[in-house]
Amino acid sequence: MVLKVMMLLGFIMLTACATKGSESSINPVAEEQNPELVSEQKALPQAGKTEISPDVLFLLMTAEIAGQRGQYELALDGYLRASERVKDVEVIKRAAKIALYVQDDAKLKQALDLWLEEEPDSLDARYLVAVAALKSGDRQGAFDNIEFISLKDAVDFDAKAIAMVKNLQNPQSVALAYQVFSDLSAQYPDNPKLYFVLALMDAQAQKLRLAEANVSKALELDPQWVKALMLQAQLYISRGKLTAAIGVLQQVDEHEESVQIKEQIAQLLMQQGRFSEAEDVLQGLIEKHPENKGLNFKLALVYLQTGQEDSARNILQALVIDKEFRDRASFYLGRIDAKAKRFDEALIWFDVISAGPYRYEASMSSVFILIEQKQYELALLRLKSLKADFPDKASDLVLVESELYSQQHLYQQSFDVLTSELLNAPDNKKILYARALVAEKLDKLQVLEDDLKYILEKDPNDANALNALGYTLVDKTNRYAEAQGYLDKAIAIKPNEPIIMDSYGWVLFKLNRLEESRQYLQRAYDLQPQAEIAAHLIEVLWALQQSRQAQAVFAEAIEKTPDDPLLLELKVRLFGSD
Repeated sequence: MVLKVMMLLGFIMLTACATKGSESSINPVAEEQNPELVSEQKALPQAGKTEISPDVLFLLMTAEIAGQRGQYELALDGYLRASERVKDVEVIKRAAKIALYVQDDAKLKQALDLWLEEEPDSLDARYLVAVAALKSGDRQGAFDNIEFISLKDAVDFDAKAIAMVKNLQNPQSVALAYQVFSDLSAQYPDNPKLYFVLALMDAQAQKLRLAEANVSKALELDPQWVKALMLQAQLYISRGKLTAAIGVLQQVDEHEESVQIKEQIAQLLMQQGRFSEAEDVLQGLIEKHPENKGLNFKLALVYLQTGQEDSARNILQALVIDKEFRDRASFYLGRIDAKAKRFDEALIWFDVISAGPYRYEASMSSVFILIEQKQYELALLRLKSLKADFPDKASDLVLVESELYSQQHLYQQSFDVLTSELLNAPDNKKILYARALVAEKLDKLQVLEDDLKYILEKDPNDANALNALGYTLVDKTNRYAEAQGYLDKAIAIKPNEPIIMDSYGWVLFKLNRLEESRQYLQRAYDLQPQAEIAAHLIEVLWALQQSRQAQAVFAEAIEKTPDDPLLLELKVRLFGSD
């Protein structure tokens, strides 16, 4: 028996010596997420520090074996019983961590009480006590211990507080934490870190205005605190206050100059359309960091926005040989050539991209080029290949395929492909709307009406559907009063939309309210001088016996679109010319 005890004691001494060293700080979040930590041998008492009786050795070994087998309740019981006998802090810590992991509040309190008896000033112990208090709803206990931490550990308090909040899963516990930090900020109004923690919690809860107010209070007390300035900048960005965000980041850059901060400033300047300023920032960075290809790529994008396409091309051509930037550079080189109508070159650049996030956009750009060149069969082949490769984009690809058929006046094929897609996505508003427009070309007015009304059942304020239905009833039927009801609503939603103004003017014409009709149609034509709007305006002017004005509008419109069938029909019918 003595031999067995001595062998066991020797094992524990060796283990203790192997784990002897500096105490690491406690991270309950990590510990909770990794239960295997409970079986580490470092929790055993160190040889020469604590006298170990055989029964304590037995408890510790039982606890260790239970922990290794995942029997955490048994491990916790063993550690707690051993803790009460030897009062060893390492054993107590292990018991506390296991209790926190298994969410045994009673045993956690027992372990923490033992810990504080041994180390009343331990910040790690106070940290766990505060977490336990928040989880159990003990507002005063949480206040007292968080206050203790804030007074004893001013440097790392905000990091500990943030970790504490992250460790809370229950919304009630998070709400209590917010109350406690609010109480502390009221008692210690000169502590910026309390306001900072409140701001972070506000931001997490999407209370952005309140977060701004709290981080501003923190910065009033510590104007140069970079961490708080970065949070303030992020809040400004979230609320779309980009100018303010840029100002804050520039302030940060003065204290901690970094490439990342300057890049963020340049990005925000680009988002605001302040491209010349973004260009200056990026060029300054490139002078200091010419090897940074990401900066060069961003500068190329700025050049594209400011019409400096030759400069952009030079940068992109240098980047295209780099594997990391090949696809991005090829995509934008293709865009440059497509814009310049160099379609063959553009297709070559787009076809270089065979994988990655730019492939879909590049492939679609190729399809649109082929459609513009009226190479419909090639475009259709590419679309079918894309459908196989990007099944999640099926509805978008069907819309393009439908348009491809419509451009060839193959309206039945267009209608069929949309109808087929509706079997897979019956509530897809874009597909329904597109089929309604094609149905009008095929005189399938009931289909058009059914599709648009289905859209309006789901979204009664869809101005485009209201307009399309109202205009069709005006143009294809004599249900003018019903049409006006839809158009009244559409124009109330989008009063300055030229297409809707045109529809509204047209229904007023059908109702013989000529002067009101002229006013709407004239405004619509002034905003968007399309052939169809011109044709409607000419009709109304002619009905008002304003033939000279009608002929002036006609002359302007026919010069822009000499082959428009509506204008050509008016030419014969109103002006007596063929």
